[in-house]
Amino acid sequence: MDIDIGVIRGRNIVIEGEVRSATVFIRDGVIFEIKPYHTKLLKEWNILFNDEGMEEEIVIMGGLVDCHVHVNEPGRTEWEGWVSATNAAAAGGVTTICDMPLNSIPVTTTYQNLLDKIDSMKGKCRVDVGLLGGIVPGNAGEIKKMVTEGGVVGFKSFLVHSGIDDFQAVRRDDIQKAMDVMKELQQQHKDVVMMFHAEVPEPIDEMESVVKDMDPRVYNTFLTSRPRKAENLAIDLVIDMAKQNQVKSHIVHLSSSDAIKALEHAITVDKVPITAETTFHYLFFVSEEVPDGNTLYKCCPPVRENENKELLWQALQNKTIAMVVSDHSPCTPNLKLLDQGDFMKAWGGISSLQLGLSIVWTEAKKRGIPFSIMSQIMCDEPAKLVNINDRKGSIKVGRDADFVIWAPNQSFTVDQSTMLVKNQYSPYHSSKLYGKVQLTILRGQVIFRHDQTVEEYKNTPTIGQRVVPTRVHSSPHYPNPFLPSIDLLNSLEQDDFFASIHLLFELAPVLAEKVYQARPFSSYEALVQKAEEIINNLEEAMKLPVINAHPRIGLNPNETLSSLSYQEQGNHNENQLDPEIVKVYKELAELNEQYEKKFGFKFVVFVNGRSKAEIVPVLKQRLLNTDPIAELNLGLSEMIEIAYSRLKKLLP
Repeated sequence: MDIDIGVIRGRNIVIEGEVRSATVFIRDGVIFEIKPYHTKLLKEWNILFNDEGMEEEIVIMGGLVDCHVHVNEPGRTEWEGWVSATNAAAAGGVTTICDMPLNSIPVTTTYQNLLDKIDSMKGKCRVDVGLLGGIVPGNAGEIKKMVTEGGVVGFKSFLVHSGIDDFQAVRRDDIQKAMDVMKELQQQHKDVVMMFHAEVPEPIDEMESVVKDMDPRVYNTFLTSRPRKAENLAIDLVIDMAKQNQVKSHIVHLSSSDAIKALEHAITVDKVPITAETTFHYLFFVSEEVPDGNTLYKCCPPVRENENKELLWQALQNKTIAMVVSDHSPCTPNLKLLDQGDFMKAWGGISSLQLGLSIVWTEAKKRGIPFSIMSQIMCDEPAKLVNINDRKGSIKVGRDADFVIWAPNQSFTVDQSTMLVKNQYSPYHSSKLYGKVQLTILRGQVIFRHDQTVEEYKNTPTIGQRVVPTRVHSSPHYPNPFLPSIDLLNSLEQDDFFASIHLLFELAPVLAEKVYQARPFSSYEALVQKAEEIINNLEEAMKLPVINAHPRIGLNPNETLSSLSYQEQGNHNENQLDPEIVKVYKELAELNEQYEKKFGFKFVVFVNGRSKAEIVPVLKQRLLNTDPIAELNLGLSEMIEIAYSRLKKLLP
């Protein structure tokens, strides 16, 4: 009897776009089965939630994914940090956030800066975190490494001054250079999304003379200074470049309803690979009601008129706008200049990470929007945008057991003093909101409970991890690559499945396709056993592409080589200028050529920690063999040994 099973039972669970009653079973942090509501529950199981007998309506969705959060650590932790941001996220039902590449110090625009960011996260995150890189003038050369070795989930750039000088705005030429790299990555199925803060400076500059004599405490002064035209022109530019290059592009925090028509045409008619998000504040606040002098409402682009808000809601309902995120962008209170109330000089950004589900639901319920759409716009689509929807975003067998359990009819009044962010100031203070989070569950473990005290909550263990796209974390070039859980592997689409088992067998399509067809597997050991059976049953001619997928032993390290083989062969520990090493490389190259000429396929041996000098006599001995079939089968058996060895390294 399995006592390590977790169970969630509910009458209103959003599963693959439908609200239905069900019982969800969890093992090793992953959903492994979904059964009918009245399935018998055993007392040995861990019942995480069961609404049986409850009168109040409770909704269960996949954990929220907020792919636009400014955490600001390292460097500006007085603004926000990993601990405070992820505490707030979990309290709001968010199980995964994606951190923006600014306003940390250093900004995440180089591979080295990315490593600094990764180092700053250790042991501090209550929820899972994806990291975004930044694109600025002159850093196109960093992009590929940040994807293939750094595991970023996407890139952010600004078409207007970002507010800090070390994250400069890009122009068309900069975007083109970045998109050229993305097109190269597309060939390896490792491209990620390019996100754009879509405002161009020229219309904003033109308004300087208009607003210079206007009262900076009046909100309309600031609204006038950031005209819709700045957004509209920027979005036209991004659409044009995404269309020309066919690179996955995304408009962040859309505020101008004027741009909706162009986006809709690009998406539905021209089939441009572009998406757009809007944020909590554009769907909740209206410029007509922003109090003069209350700079907590300042953000860029600005909160606009009520008519604009309604058009954003319409675009969200017809899917022109795909998702809703926070753009949680906090700072210290002094930077808001609350005593002066100067909208023109105050720092822009709204703190809302903890309140998103309630903010959006309060407005959505007025419009009759169903729970399934709430899940789509706040869970599924954000996860899809950053290529983590094989693990995150919705309730499905094989995905992480992430849930938000909430009461849609419960209301509360926002008290900023109870918020868990670093700086407890918010324009939502005193707002009445509907939809109260009851439980947040990350990979099968409760990380927030509404009836906990703040101290109890902060003293519970943090289990958040860094999350990267499957296509990246299963890349052998990613540092510390790992295999997904077997339940997740069984649920992957074909391309992602191939990318994962590539770690075990190199890239051998004939083998990969047959292994894919043999799913599901009870374990990775069973998978390798099945692969061995498949190889043994192949016709001799079909065995050749399998063995030839393996790189040469002693391949020049400057050539393309999977980092697993590179590390296993000890290339990274060798002084490539050492005359003895050079001699060994040369001898191995000559022996490999002799072997391939004699047998018609590559030499493969399980290195098992031996140096290249120790492999030379092994290769010489194998060259004495006279039976090509026996030699072929020996090499393939060595590949299976390599796969078993890699399991020990790659399973979490």
